[in-house]
Amino acid sequence: MTIFHYIHNNTEGDMKKLLVAILAMMVFLPAAATAETKIGYVDTQQVFDVAKLGKKYKGILQEYFSARKKILDADADEIRRLEEEYRKQASVMKENARKEKEEGISRKIADFQKKQGEFNEEVGKKNDELSKEFDQMLMVVLKDIAKKGKFTLVLNKLITLGPRAEVPVILYAEEGIEVTDKVVAEMDKKFGDK
Repeated sequence: MTIFHYIHNNTEGDMKKLLVAILAMMVFLPAAATAETKIGYVDTQQVFDVAKLGKKYKGILQEYFSARKKILDADADEIRRLEEEYRKQASVMKENARKEKEEGISRKIADFQKKQGEFNEEVGKKNDELSKEFDQMLMVVLKDIAKKGKFTLVLNKLITLGPRAEVPVILYAEEGIEVTDKVVAEMDKKFGDK
């Protein structure tokens, strides 16, 4: 398991332990070893946002989502139409007809909610699939850049701890150790036409 996968698959407590361990290693390394240590960092979210492959994957996911959203929107419009029709006619309908109409609308709503859940799950799976594929290609490029640049360690600028919760790992860094632009250029070179 790579550190990259560890970062994406573990809890906030695990991440704090990892960061403490990395920082402890950096602080307690002997002076001679420290002189040879070269640390860099990359903003993987920026790579995804800027690289051609990331943009392509975002487009694929957006198209996948949009196609499903059109179906849900049509179903929602149908439910609204039925509810409006029911409201207009409810006062003049017989009780049997009214109950039948209410049950029909309730079934439509239940079907809609089920379909919405299934679509959300499908979109989530597609996102996971594309993210995993992108991460694998990113790791190929990142390892190559790290070897060529003789980096001992390359950190991710941000760690995602949950939905919409990102924590900066790099609070300060000297210029020249960020490799994000190199990673984007290499991703475009290797995978831009994929």
